[in-house]
Amino acid sequence: MSHPLTKPVLAVLAEVQPMLGLHGGSIELVNITPDNIVQLRFVGACVGCAAADITLEYGLKEMLMIRIEEIEDVVAVNAEPVTHDAPAIPLYAHR
Repeated sequence: MSHPLTKPVLAVLAEVQPMLGLHGGSIELVNITPDNIVQLRFVGACVGCAAADITLEYGLKEMLMIRIEEIEDVVAVNAEPVTHDAPAIPLYAHR
């Protein structure tokens, strides 16, 4: 990706990665369009999380648009499919 805003966007995302990581999630920069729309992808535990939209709208979008004035919008795209490869843990034991 050779957009002039890539480096500053990645710097802001690096600040929030540790907080998302505490919950088993992450965010990836997918693209920055020619009209300066930042496209992000939630991964890990962020996929399907009820708070992902709030994190995007009032966290990531706000941070990016305040710090990098050229950004026109921030959107989430192409969420990875949810997989459940952890072993099932029964709610109660059968006797």
